[in-house]
Amino acid sequence: MLAITIDYNWWKFLHVASVVVFVLFHGASIVVALRLRKERDRERIASLLQLSGSSIQGMYVGLGLLVVFGTIAGIDGGWWNDGWFWLSIIILVLVVGEMSAVARPYYQRVKEAVEMRPSGVPRKSDEELEEILRSRVGIVNMWVGFAALAVITWFMIFKPFVV
Repeated sequence: MLAITIDYNWWKFLHVASVVVFVLFHGASIVVALRLRKERDRERIASLLQLSGSSIQGMYVGLGLLVVFGTIAGIDGGWWNDGWFWLSIIILVLVVGEMSAVARPYYQRVKEAVEMRPSGVPRKSDEELEEILRSRVGIVNMWVGFAALAVITWFMIFKPFVV
């Protein structure tokens, strides 16, 4: 029987590479969040939302891989019993939950606001669209995601709360 073992450093590499994939794909959504606050052309808003939506699958693949490889690296490295490892997982779960509960409905509202009825009349007035786009949801979510990534990175490098 052939046994294949992968060194801990390879698990770390695969984890960090997966984080890079996640950030690259999710970067499109961050740029869209920033751009939507200034854009008022309904067709351009719809195109921006389509761009963001087209990056979501790659983002979820990166997220799934970073969770798998991060868990394996944490267990293989003997970190599974340390506080920083579990706090990183808790932060990730909380941020994914927050993004699902706050960001997803917000972007759904934006998408519905720029849609046109069969009669050619927008579903929302220009004033309603303006109010939705002035929301700070996209910016707040960007900073929540950045803070979470920074804290988790700090945990991985400095490994506080080691038992």
